[in-house]
Amino acid sequence: MSKIRWILAIALAVASLPVQALAQGGETITGRVTDQQQQPIAGAQVLVVGGTARAVTGQDGSYRLAGVRSGSVQVSATRIGYDTRTQTVAVPQGGTATANFTLTSSALEIGGLVVTASGREQRQRELGNAVSTINTEKVEMSAVNNMASLLQGRSAGVTVLQSGGTTGTGARVRIRGSNSVSLSNDPLIIVDGVRANDNAESFTIATGGQSPSRLNDINPEDIESIEVLKGPAAAALYGTAAANGVIQITTKRGRSGKPRWSAYTEQGTIQERNAYPDNVGDDFGVDLAGDQGRFCSVVDQGMDFCEVGPLVRFNALRNPETTPFVDGRRHKYGASVSGGSDAVTYYVSGDLEEEQGIFRINELDRISLRTNLTSRVTEKLNLAIKGGYVTSDVILPQNDNNFGGVHLNGNLGHPDTINFSRGGWYDIRPSEFFEQLSGQEVRRLTVGVNANYQPLEWLSIVGTSGLDQVNRHDDYFNRPNVTDRLGPNVLAGIRESNRVETTNLTHTLDVTGKFSPRENVASTTSTGLQFHREEYHDTRGRGVGVVPGTKSLGGTTRLFRVNENTVENATFGAYVQQQFAINDRLFLTGSVRGDQNSAFGTDIGFVTYPSLSASWVVSEEPFFPQAGFLSSLRLRSAYGQSGLRPSFRDAITFFEPVSAKAAGSDVPAITLAGAGNRALRPEIATEIELGLDASFFGERIGLELTRYDKQSDDALIRRRLAPSVGAVTTRFENIGSVTNSGWEAVLNARLIDRARFQWDATVTGTTNQNELVELGEGVEPIFLAFSQRHVAGFPLGGFWQRPLTYSDENGDGFLQLSEITQGDTAVFMGAPFPTREASFTSSVSLFNVVRVSGLLDYKGGHKVLNYTRMDRCAWEMVCEETYVKEKATIDDQAGWIAWNVFGRNVAPYIEDGDFVKLRELSLSFSVPDNLTQRFGTSGLRLTLSGRNLKTWTDYRGLDPEVNTFGQRNFDSADYHNQPPVRYYTARIDVNF
Repeated sequence: MSKIRWILAIALAVASLPVQALAQGGETITGRVTDQQQQPIAGAQVLVVGGTARAVTGQDGSYRLAGVRSGSVQVSATRIGYDTRTQTVAVPQGGTATANFTLTSSALEIGGLVVTASGREQRQRELGNAVSTINTEKVEMSAVNNMASLLQGRSAGVTVLQSGGTTGTGARVRIRGSNSVSLSNDPLIIVDGVRANDNAESFTIATGGQSPSRLNDINPEDIESIEVLKGPAAAALYGTAAANGVIQITTKRGRSGKPRWSAYTEQGTIQERNAYPDNVGDDFGVDLAGDQGRFCSVVDQGMDFCEVGPLVRFNALRNPETTPFVDGRRHKYGASVSGGSDAVTYYVSGDLEEEQGIFRINELDRISLRTNLTSRVTEKLNLAIKGGYVTSDVILPQNDNNFGGVHLNGNLGHPDTINFSRGGWYDIRPSEFFEQLSGQEVRRLTVGVNANYQPLEWLSIVGTSGLDQVNRHDDYFNRPNVTDRLGPNVLAGIRESNRVETTNLTHTLDVTGKFSPRENVASTTSTGLQFHREEYHDTRGRGVGVVPGTKSLGGTTRLFRVNENTVENATFGAYVQQQFAINDRLFLTGSVRGDQNSAFGTDIGFVTYPSLSASWVVSEEPFFPQAGFLSSLRLRSAYGQSGLRPSFRDAITFFEPVSAKAAGSDVPAITLAGAGNRALRPEIATEIELGLDASFFGERIGLELTRYDKQSDDALIRRRLAPSVGAVTTRFENIGSVTNSGWEAVLNARLIDRARFQWDATVTGTTNQNELVELGEGVEPIFLAFSQRHVAGFPLGGFWQRPLTYSDENGDGFLQLSEITQGDTAVFMGAPFPTREASFTSSVSLFNVVRVSGLLDYKGGHKVLNYTRMDRCAWEMVCEETYVKEKATIDDQAGWIAWNVFGRNVAPYIEDGDFVKLRELSLSFSVPDNLTQRFGTSGLRLTLSGRNLKTWTDYRGLDPEVNTFGQRNFDSADYHNQPPVRYYTARIDVNF
């Protein structure tokens, strides 16, 4: 806590400095930024090239740069969606200069600013790698219910897969495929220069698979922009953390001028509209002996073993008297104020979010607070303090891969007379499984201090210090005497309470010098240090036999279990980077970073990560033709390395306490728990990226095309040790290799751009080929859940099963046992993650009053294990295809035989997972300015939105996007999941 007090003290000290002390000297530049129709552009960044002075335009497009040195300076104006304009301005000593800018709409965005690993902003045109930028002002926020949905379908190369439709749960995020066999494949998250906890499975209570994700703690309303660095070629300066890519989040900042107030309210409904099939039972099937009560499947009918009787149908999930579903609700309220002076600007916001899911015990309550201050302490020193605080409470139902879950008991309930005493449910009823309460309380503080000091015109120093701390309480309670269907412990009552604290500390210092060795050559040299420390502590307690009337651990009577865990990890890194800019058109950059990490083996010193990149704006060369359909062209290339560290004690030998018998009594003892590996290194990912950016027909169409090839070497694989080692049988070694390669394309088009009618569209496309090149000599394939494996020469986590060959040879519609054969060995059936993706976003604006926008999302080239269908049709035999010949295809019959005759083969249930989803659709109405001014407001808008409105797929389950294992690394299956649900929301935004 001392670290927190230290950082907050700095923030308060800077915030309390008097304005008179901050506004010291310097000349000023004022002006306006407008578009081609002379309409003001709000949110444009105006800055002195090579200096610290910068400003953001207000709603009227005006800006004011203070603290500018006198003489000739270059001033640049940039805004996402527009080209960048730079002009030379003569600033009189002790006076004010004027510089107005007219920006042209551009479908190609290479002129914007990108935040680097050092905390600096760099022009995108200087980078040799692709950077995807998501501007939240272009997103209808009412269609976005969390951070994961904000990322979904908006960036080529970024895969976001919802785990399910349970409120408060997360999604799997992958950038350019999966790199690691044993470590996390989640990207690194940076918020305002501070590394943030991005634990995708942030829950210690078993709920069947779904869990919250810390990514969704971030409030989309506070985000100004998101930049995605997709791989080592772009993220080498981040070192031992960035092999999976980096998502950089910049929160909103204040603008000089009078206070600007914004408020919004959002109201919505959440609906379960999935087509759950009826459960079907053969209550009176007759076998050859004339005995009733047999389940007579189509396969049995084809072999004349029995005759199917009258079928009984029931749908416990949809029957109005038994359904566990309710129409959920979503409420959101928020307000912010921004403003300031030349010396201090501020942004302050508050947001309240309440969501009731489609189950009555599924709730999310979140409060987000943020304060961002920027201070010009002197003409040469700028300070920024940005802090956010989140409280989040979520209640999750038991579901998914869970005998106590909602969907399993609804999907498998037998509607026959024997079992209908359970009300059509399989084992337990809603009144029983809704008594199992799993909850999480989160209190999260993220704060950072950034200083930008320019003691000399050619020298600047940037420092960042911050922390991200999460305090979490995960708990579970099942009161006694509710149900005897889940075992004696549940009947007796269970209480579990786990306290977790994670802390990320970030410290960065960068020194940059700029000079011109020749008139047409600019040199930029940067060197810096970074220190990151991560701490994890938890204390867990569990007890059984809850005394009636109590709800705490103190009220439990037996089977006590306590545990405590501590994890600490630290990384120290140093880097140097050199860039040469020739004629401000050709940019050559090289860098190297060295890291030492506490998880490395003792034989490993600094690990280095080099990078090289080149960017050439060809269209600005004198020889480039000025006429024709090609308006601009940039060629780029990049090479780089970054890494992933081992787990905190994989490299060391350690012991665990045990109890041993000595002289007839228990005595404390220790046993070997980890063999250690002194030579354990980080996994190293190397990437080569080539690409081009081009615009056509006067910047109306923009194309970004990228080819990437990435190889992860020294992959950590758990190798089996010789028995002579002792109690430990395995240890991690750097012996594996994984590759990812593919194409990314982004096509932006301003189809119509007139004063009263605008139509924009963006198409993205991505391919990815993932392959586990090797596991290491002597290492057998690694088996995962159900039918997944890691096998050299194939994608990570691929589906494997013994193949089936079958056909209805006699054409009678029945598949006989003699007409189906099973292969001897398992073969590769498909990849668990999409190998191709595409998205289409479009917006149409009329008279600057009405706007319609939408997002279509496509994913394909992968497989989904439909274990729900297998469970219903082949195991419990409650689906219609099991009994009705007209409904049962030959594939259905093969599935029944494969499971019941061939030893639980699930090959027929590994299905294509391709789908197209209408992810978002919004309609907004903006009240004209002449009307809003009558009410004392500067803007009023109503937006109606829908999310997850329609899915097109050949997948035979409810939704191919679900995963019963939540956000696990590779384990994937549809096993009684809650599919994504539908959102309808209405939002009102008011500006003052």
